[in-house]
Amino acid sequence: MFSDSMKPPISAYLEVSNLRLDLDNPRLFHQRLTGTAPTNEVELMSSISGDADFKKLLKSIKRSGVMDPIWVLPQLDGTYLVIEGNRRTTSLKTLVAQGATNPDVNYSKVQSLVMDPSTTPEEVKLQKARLQTGKREWGVFNVGALVHEFHHGDLMAIEDIATEMQESVGYIKKLLQSYEMFIEYSTSTGDTSKNRFAMFNEAPKKVIEWVQDSPTNKEDYHKFINPTSGKAKIRSASTKGGLRDFAKVIEDMDALTLLRDDPRATVEDALEVVKQNDIQKEMPWLTRILTLQANINGITSEQLARLATEAKVSIHLKSLRAACDNLLNDIEALNS
Repeated sequence: MFSDSMKPPISAYLEVSNLRLDLDNPRLFHQRLTGTAPTNEVELMSSISGDADFKKLLKSIKRSGVMDPIWVLPQLDGTYLVIEGNRRTTSLKTLVAQGATNPDVNYSKVQSLVMDPSTTPEEVKLQKARLQTGKREWGVFNVGALVHEFHHGDLMAIEDIATEMQESVGYIKKLLQSYEMFIEYSTSTGDTSKNRFAMFNEAPKKVIEWVQDSPTNKEDYHKFINPTSGKAKIRSASTKGGLRDFAKVIEDMDALTLLRDDPRATVEDALEVVKQNDIQKEMPWLTRILTLQANINGITSEQLARLATEAKVSIHLKSLRAACDNLLNDIEALNS
């Protein structure tokens, strides 16, 4: 949980009143981006307590106390800065302020892992990332923002970030690229919703390459995913009418032109154009006909003998022959 260059923490029970919440917590990256980040502990507690899951956490701690120790860093004034555990600390401070009591739980003290006071700011920031990455409340957006800060703010090499965060170099590169593309989108459109981060981080490779191919493509993509000026044409990363379908649209100029020129056209509409222009995309089973033909023609005498004993196979083959005959008759009728 801590690097070789960092001294192991010391376990201690600390007074909750002596704990300071961390205003530089990485989870506040998005609020700093939108200019709504808390500027003091009261505002931070208000922000944390407004979280949808905070009431569940508060009830759990009121009933059973804090199960996992928080991480803190000693300050020169004798207080302790909460490096990891702001939500748990806020719960305890709230319960103390409410005068809550529980004969089995002492809300005024909490088990803490105290970091060495000599720990460098860079190591503190890395430890925050190690402790919080992977937690549900943390989110991939915040990981991307932190990677961006390490790389551009602290001038850390991507390989070093990957090593310190115990992730692959490819994963770190992807997050950095996604966050930088999101920032560019946010700056150009004014849309700061971190929900749009998935439109870059979860986009198929061919979509990212298309966006980066020209300024026109980038501008169009920003319009397609931006709901602030109306209903977004690409509504999600994975559902129907989302990025996977859009990846098919960009391969067909007619479909892409429809999406660009018609304000009411959706990805689903453009996908219909793709299907009309390429019958094999509308009926993908057609691509398997030649393979099926080759397989049938290549049956050996031994395989034929085995098939002769399978009545079900004969029935299926007769049904297939009838279907092929009917289809050929219909095609001939249309061409006559």
